[in-house]
Amino acid sequence: MKMPRLFALCTLARFLAVSPVASAAVPVIAVQDGGWGNVSVREIHALAAATATEIARHCPKTRLGTIIVHHRDDHPQTAWVRTADGKIIVGIEARDRQCAQFVFQFAHEFCHVLATQSNDWQRMWREDGKPNLWLEESFAEAASLFALRTMARSWQRSAPFRAWRSYAPEFAAYGEERMRAASAPADFARWFRQNEPAMRRNATLRASNSIVAARLLPLLEAEPCGWESLTFMNLGAHDRRMPLAAFLAEWRQNCPAALRPFVGKVAEVFAVAF
Repeated sequence: MKMPRLFALCTLARFLAVSPVASAAVPVIAVQDGGWGNVSVREIHALAAATATEIARHCPKTRLGTIIVHHRDDHPQTAWVRTADGKIIVGIEARDRQCAQFVFQFAHEFCHVLATQSNDWQRMWREDGKPNLWLEESFAEAASLFALRTMARSWQRSAPFRAWRSYAPEFAAYGEERMRAASAPADFARWFRQNEPAMRRNATLRASNSIVAARLLPLLEAEPCGWESLTFMNLGAHDRRMPLAAFLAEWRQNCPAALRPFVGKVAEVFAVAF
């Protein structure tokens, strides 16, 4: 069938005719065919756009390039290097009718897009070796929960396709399952002191990322404008030894004045004083 491929390309052309550089609030997404199983490119495009919009609507001043979504068999990943013509590459592992998993994975990767590929993206630090990369990874886990919870509510009323309203309970259930798996410690401050060194060495300790994400999620749900602050997270010095307090102070300084209070609240989560 050719219609799904044409849908993705025509949608992309329509947005590019308006603006060659997409805003985060209206992300331009194109989907590559192949590997998705028994789901069409048209459906994958709609699911990706809906997921991105749940976060992107809170980033009205952020600029993004076109996001190319493709399937990969190993694990989700956002490429650090763009294509020759400036497109952002995001790979997703979910396939078939694994809609909740797709939302979880794509929201996670979209958070990385904001943190490493937005605005003056060539100034961003995107390589390995960032000692506080665990924080970006934890925000990405929080993005997954944020998208699942917001879509569970919004799709009860309106979904890209009428039949997709039935996915709303699935999103809610999957989000709750992931929240339960986080098993937040009673004394988070103590847990963080004990676990921060390991997270600095290995940013993708998913159990630890999930625990931190569960602490960040209420802050993001109360102040979703905080998503736009992530576009300033990696503009600082490329110091592989930078402690968290210095990193947060630098991040806050690089933010516009309106977004600095949010970073201050992030610091409070970790009991960091500037």
